[in-house]
Amino acid sequence: MFDWNRWLFSRLAAGHGTDAPLIPAARWMAEHGATIGILMLLVLWWLRPTQRAGVCGVGLLAALAAAVAHALADAIAMPRPFVTGDSAPWIAHGGRGAFPSAHATVMFAAALGLWQLRGMGAAALAMAALGLATAWARVHGGLHYPMDILGGAGVAAVLVYGLRFMAVWLGQRWAAPRGRLARRLLLRRWRASTAGWPLRRPS
Repeated sequence: MFDWNRWLFSRLAAGHGTDAPLIPAARWMAEHGATIGILMLLVLWWLRPTQRAGVCGVGLLAALAAAVAHALADAIAMPRPFVTGDSAPWIAHGGRGAFPSAHATVMFAAALGLWQLRGMGAAALAMAALGLATAWARVHGGLHYPMDILGGAGVAAVLVYGLRFMAVWLGQRWAAPRGRLARRLLLRRWRASTAGWPLRRPS
């Protein structure tokens, strides 16, 4: 049976080749891609004051994606290419599970999260390009198979759009007649509990 995963890996990775001129660039990108992504979010937070809440939400989404990816990788325990012997260990790394790629999950989750924000299309595409470059670097250096990258992208999509679906569903439930009744009851209780509050502290 055709193993597309290992075939594509053999085309993208340095493998055991003695002549691997792209390894320095791959090593740098593999180690610093996530840091560049964080800096991108910080710059967006600074430059887009009206979107700061959304950018913070994307940051929290990325943190959640990292936790989910690490939990799945530990549970699945898929070996890395340098562990299976398909590549030399060009980039120093532990032998923990490789599927899904945590870097791919986090960076594609951030890209999809930015895509949901108004006026952030260019930033989302830039984050996706950074995620692809980092994914290539980690495949080229023998840390991941292409399937690990696709798995990370899939987990990111399920996470982002699953949370969006839940938010829309909860919003609709809150806007339904029962939701409006619950809001009125909460507002009434809050007004009753704060009716006697002084506007100023007594001197």
